[in-house]
Amino acid sequence: MATHQRLAVRKLVEQGVLTEAQFEAVMGALAAHEPRPRGKILAEIAAYIGAGLVFCGIALVIGASWDDLARGAQVALLIAVSVGLVLGAIAVVGGPSKLFDRDPHGSRIRLAGALLALAAGSVTGAVGTALDNGSADAGSWAALAGLVAAVFGYIAVPSVIGMLACGIFSASAIPVALDEMFGVGDLWVGLGMLVVGGIWFALSRIGAFVETWLGYAIAVGIALVGAIVVDSDHRPWAFLLSVLVAAVCFVLFAQQRSTVLVIGGGLAVALATGQAVTQWTDSVLAVAVAVLVIGAVALGVGAYLLTRSPKPAE
Repeated sequence: MATHQRLAVRKLVEQGVLTEAQFEAVMGALAAHEPRPRGKILAEIAAYIGAGLVFCGIALVIGASWDDLARGAQVALLIAVSVGLVLGAIAVVGGPSKLFDRDPHGSRIRLAGALLALAAGSVTGAVGTALDNGSADAGSWAALAGLVAAVFGYIAVPSVIGMLACGIFSASAIPVALDEMFGVGDLWVGLGMLVVGGIWFALSRIGAFVETWLGYAIAVGIALVGAIVVDSDHRPWAFLLSVLVAAVCFVLFAQQRSTVLVIGGGLAVALATGQAVTQWTDSVLAVAVAVLVIGAVALGVGAYLLTRSPKPAE
């Protein structure tokens, strides 16, 4: 899909003509019907295979001689790999002038995003190796460095793969940093993850990502894991955090009809119910049956109301 087409439709969102959900639907429909030459598809597949084999070869070479290298040489090697991946991404995308393009559907963008995601991983390894001197917070700095690299990589080449890299690093770096640097318990680690999930919710809501649905999916995943971590600290009110996640999902769903939000809200309600049951009762089976019955009734009522909704006038 041409960049100017995407920008033209994006202007309709900014003008209030289309909602974010409608924008994603239009983009998906246009991308699905856009003809793609078979040769271009094969070239993209070959490029991905080549990139994977090159990275695998580098990993094998490093692994074979890793123990024979001094720490400085190890760090220099990982930095060289990182720089090579970044330069490769810039070359694939078409040069520095092509950076910061918000069209995530081009084959060059996808490949460049993958190279930058790998670069974030190698940056993590370089920082971790450089600080690996018995320090307890070496892993924290390494994870934070990977997060920063992933964020900069996504800003330079916005892509779905870049979003996934940012999601993975943000979900791991913050808990690791809170645990290793500050020595906090599960309560604060879980709350930290909930804050990170909230940031993903907010950024997705304002359209900061190239795929809003994926931003919401990452937000839901991180937030629910945070609620589970708090619950593992045996806090009787932990289920309220899951209820909060559900409320956020349903409020956003009322504004943007994203399937991810309603699914995430349902999962959060189910999680909150399970947490409340295990905290407040000894007769888990009886309460589970009651929850099952209530859920079935709610499902039936919802389905009935949907089927009885008046059809729009033609």
